[in-house]
This record gives sequence, structure tokens and C-alpha cells, in this order.
Amino acid sequence: MKLRAAIVVVVLAGSVSAPGQDGFIIHLNAVQAGRSGTGSSVREVEGGYLVFCRQFSQQFPGDQHVYARKLDASGALMEEHEYLVGDQRDFSFGSLDPITSDQNGAVFVSAVVEGFDYAGATSLYTFDAFGDTLSRKFLMAWPTSDSVSHAVRQTRRTNDNGYILGGFWNRPGSSTQAFLVRLNEVGDTLWTKRYLQQGQGRVIMGLSEYIDGGYLLTGYRNGTAWDISFLMRTDANGNLLWTRYYGGTAGQNGAVRVTSDGGIVTWSNYRDPTWPSEYSQVMLTKWSSTGDVIWQRMSHYGFNVGARDFEVMPDGSFIGAAFSAGAGLNGMLCKFSAEGDSIWTRGYQVANGPHYLNDVTLTSDGGFVCTGEANRMMPQDAPNFQQSQTIYVFKTDSMGCVVPGCHTVGVAEYALDFNEYLRIWPNPVAAGQPLKFTFEPPPTFTPAGPLRVLLLDASGRQVHEERMQQGAGQLATLPLAGGLYYLHLTDGTRWLAGGKVVVE
Repeated sequence: MKLRAAIVVVVLAGSVSAPGQDGFIIHLNAVQAGRSGTGSSVREVEGGYLVFCRQFSQQFPGDQHVYARKLDASGALMEEHEYLVGDQRDFSFGSLDPITSDQNGAVFVSAVVEGFDYAGATSLYTFDAFGDTLSRKFLMAWPTSDSVSHAVRQTRRTNDNGYILGGFWNRPGSSTQAFLVRLNEVGDTLWTKRYLQQGQGRVIMGLSEYIDGGYLLTGYRNGTAWDISFLMRTDANGNLLWTRYYGGTAGQNGAVRVTSDGGIVTWSNYRDPTWPSEYSQVMLTKWSSTGDVIWQRMSHYGFNVGARDFEVMPDGSFIGAAFSAGAGLNGMLCKFSAEGDSIWTRGYQVANGPHYLNDVTLTSDGGFVCTGEANRMMPQDAPNFQQSQTIYVFKTDSMGCVVPGCHTVGVAEYALDFNEYLRIWPNPVAAGQPLKFTFEPPPTFTPAGPLRVLLLDASGRQVHEERMQQGAGQLATLPLAGGLYYLHLTDGTRWLAGGKVVVE
């Protein structure tokens, strides 16, 4: 195996998308009503998905509040909750997938920072499956005179149904300290640990419980020119066992997971100090229990490519959320084998500026749901983008396709969901009758190449392809057997729109 495994699209021979995996790609610009925000975590719940967001408040435009929004299975908004209405302070979850759940998976839990100044406090919030708060419990604060600032970046449930919180603690005149807090199942604080190395600030971004009941902490340090990311392992009482530094001069590392064989895996950034400042790549590393590197895979040298959240699949493979702020400006999903070899990468866009994914979550149908933010670059976007940061959410099947079969149509990028401009009728269509379609996007839309229409059967096999002329067309259904089909519209580079077609 090559040490440097380029992250490229690889179509697996004979693989197809599982039937019944509905997808969508949406943004919440209209819901945000001009207030910038980001999606922090997304969870599958009965009837749809629950998205936890940070966004500037409607009531206090200069203050950031936390929101929970319930979407149905197609991505349509069902309800939303803002916390805390009427409170003119800043509220914040952590940065990368800060939400955890209780042992039944029906209650969602996160530490929330209330106030960003020296008077700031942290409370533990619990939410139901609709995003409404079940409880809010004060955890910690320091007197303003102490000039202490702190923040919790991630909350994780432990195997005994308690919780660990990780972030930073700082007092002027001392280096920023990595901050670990252990709670019992009702949210009482059992202990806190601060990890100080004078002259070197540390911030915990991601947490995981290890198989021995200890903890794995990952994040970044400053005050040094090399190996900014760190991985720390502690015992069950938070006592430090070892620390490893890696990643070159790249930015934050926010995710660590444990594999079934006791391996430790980080999904991080890498940058050589000789590279231009805007260049980085993603890096997947497997470590032993003693902190030795078992294997390490780096992507291609690229423009500002960065790792975010990731998960271990039931078969031991990995799915990682990432971003590319270069020419593609995409949020990305990257699939790897259990040995860290690249299988496929796909990009997802809803605006023309950089996209950042903060969470990828496995869904019950074998697919993925993700959330993050997209940044608008003026003035090219459509008029309905009224802010710099819009929350976006997308649901894919197991191959990363919003509409099943994308891995067979020769593209690896999803553009803005143009489904509202694609009309397919009649649907269902009687066998022998023509299936008609039109595509009428906004005047600002510019295709990257000729528009193509592809029709796939339920197994992912292409049964028809044609070039769309003047934004309209029709195809004969007489040769088609009755059943489910998927129509895809592409411009040769991007997937633009599509949907299900039923032939009766």
C-alpha cells in the first residue's frame, strides 16, 4: 500500500445503491431570515432529522444563540426552537458534532456555553426528539474577578451513562489549558482536569472513551511551529498517560474514534511548513494503544483541504466529512476501507463560496446525513442568499448519492439542489406513454457542459441517456418494464437534479 493514498473517486465494480434510500440537499437560508449560522450536529429521529445549529438571534442580531430544528424525511422544516429567547448573551455548542445522546438514543445532550466573556457559564442541556429542552443544568462558572475564560467544544456519553466534556480553560498570564470534565448520569461533576504545558496553549476539540475506560483527547496546540495537532490518552480518572503531536502546521484536528481491535483513529489535517499558507491536505491515521503509528494515509497536495467529523462503519470502514476551499468550494464525504485506502469522495454545494461540514451521521438505511455551513461570495449567487453563512443539510445513500445511482453517471459533485426547476410528468407514467421533462433554472445558472438526462433502473443499471435540448425532452417508456427508476440530470461535471420515476 502506498503511504500517500490520493482521495479520488473509485467506482466499485458491481456495487449498487440500496433501494429505498431517499436523499435531499437543502439550505436553511429562508429560515435564517438573514442571520448567519452553521449546522453543528444532525441526528436521525422518528419521522426525519434533528439539526442542532448555532445562529445569530432574530431578537438580538449581534448575539449568537443555539437552535434545534426538526426536518421531515425529505428535508422540509417541521419546527424550530431557539435558546434562550429573551436572553441577550451569546450561546454556543461546540464546533464539530458537539451533541451526544443518552443510553436509549432518544434524548440528546450537550454542554452549552452561555456568555463569551469572563462572566460566562456552562450548562448541560437535554433535548427531546423534536428539539425541545427537557432540562438545563448549571455546570460551571468563575467569578468575573478571576478573569477566567472557558469553553466546551464537545460532549460525549460514557459507557456508564455519564458524560465527558472537553474544551479549554484560560486565565491571563498563563498558557491556555486543555480542559476535561467528567459528569455522572444526572450531570453532577465528578472531577475536572486541566493539562498545562507552559508556553504552549492546547484546546480539546474531540473526545472518545477508550476500551479500558480511559479517554482519548484530540485537538490543537499553539505556540509552536510544527505538529500542531495532538492526541492524548488518559486513564479512567483523567490522568495523562501519553501525548503525541502530528499534522505539521495544519489547523485543528477534531475527531478521534476507536476501532473494534482497540486501534485509535484520527481524521485530521496535514500541512508541510514549506507549502503556501493556503495549502493543506487531509490525513487518516491509525495508532496503537501505546501511541505508535500503525498506518497513515494522506490525500493529494491541494488547496485548503481539511478534515472535520468522521465515523467508523459497522464493517470497520470509515466515512469522513471534509471541505475543499479551492476550485471546488465543496463540503465533501470521503469513504475509506478499514485499512485507510480511499474508496470514493463526493462534493456537495449549495452556494458559490467555501463549504464546511461539521457532522456526518450514519442513518438506519445505511446512508449518511450531514450538516454544516456554506459561505456566500458576492455578488454571483442567486438573490435568495441574503447572508454570508447559510446552514445546509443533505442526506445520501450508502454510496454518497442524493439520488441513488450517482456513482454510475460519471460525476462526483452535487451542486445546488435544482429539483424545484426540474419537472417530470406524468409520474407515475403508464408503460408505452412518453415521459416528459423540463428544466428551467434561474437566469444566473451556467452549466459546465451540455445537459444530459440519464435513467437508471432500481438496481443502478443505466437504461437510457440523452442530451437535453432547449431545456426540455421526453423519452419513450415502451421498452421499460414496470417498476421504479431514477432520473438524473447532469452537466457532465456536476449532478444538478433528479428524482424517482414509476412506470406502471
